[in-house]
Amino acid sequence: MKLDLKDYKLLSELDSNSRQPMQQIAKKIGLSKDAVNYRINKLQEAGIIKSFNAVINSGKLGYYGARLLIKFYYLSPQKEKEILDYLLSNPHLKWMVSVEGKWDLNTWFLYKSISELNQFYQEFLTLYRDFMEEKNFSLYTKIDYYSRDYLHQTKKREKISAYALDKEEAVDSTDQLILGELTKNSRITILELSKKAKVTPKTVIKKIRGLESRKIITGYKIEFDLEKLGFQYYKIHLTLANSTSQQIKQLQSFLHQHPHFIYEDFVLGGYDLEFEVQFKDSKELRLFIDQIREKFSNMIRDYEILHYYKEYKLKFL
Repeated sequence: MKLDLKDYKLLSELDSNSRQPMQQIAKKIGLSKDAVNYRINKLQEAGIIKSFNAVINSGKLGYYGARLLIKFYYLSPQKEKEILDYLLSNPHLKWMVSVEGKWDLNTWFLYKSISELNQFYQEFLTLYRDFMEEKNFSLYTKIDYYSRDYLHQTKKREKISAYALDKEEAVDSTDQLILGELTKNSRITILELSKKAKVTPKTVIKKIRGLESRKIITGYKIEFDLEKLGFQYYKIHLTLANSTSQQIKQLQSFLHQHPHFIYEDFVLGGYDLEFEVQFKDSKELRLFIDQIREKFSNMIRDYEILHYYKEYKLKFL
């Protein structure tokens, strides 16, 4: 599907706030409401738009976020499928992607307690330890999500919290239902939510506003098929040396302003700096890496590039 400037503006608006009214999007990009609706339908039919999602800061719901990186060892296709199916059958798995680079698989789990998390990890090791050459199991403390300004440049980059290890907030069963539905489809109407939750539309509006004000719902985004959009997904791990806290802040500031910089991960037991970027190809990525190395050569001891090439699951809650 060949995209024009209006399509990119539309995708940028949906990435900024996928729940905003159709009329509001139409006014911003200079189209009619019907034209916007038509374009969204075409992008969905083409598979470019996969879903509309609410971003839920699950740390505020009492969840611990854990990352498991795996490098497989002498693995047959049958055994690999067995391991992937085992992980996908775990309801605590929220994200999983196949990787090219030092690692073969990256995953993200949400558990209510460290003991439950450890129990899963020990069971997994018992079953599949002999098939892993290397592994890295660590805890997230924060994940920041930046707007995809490479779609259409905005005046100011937006940043939201996709996860933060934070004080737990109380939610009731109606809150939980609303969060679940918005995670599946952030464009669901108030009336539909009202029917599903069996409460009045006024109550639904009040609940959503409360969840937003408490930063449990931190934003409304969109999930793309990046390859159909013409982009590749990469993760960068930086190992630093001879760097002060001020120099690290300068490096982070440089990264935050780059339109292709999407996620910044803060990980206990991880690398010094971890972030995710999306580029058209490896040539664009190489230019970006060269810029970092040239500007901050005295700080970069080593770096590692991972190419995320097959995403199996993404769910914020």
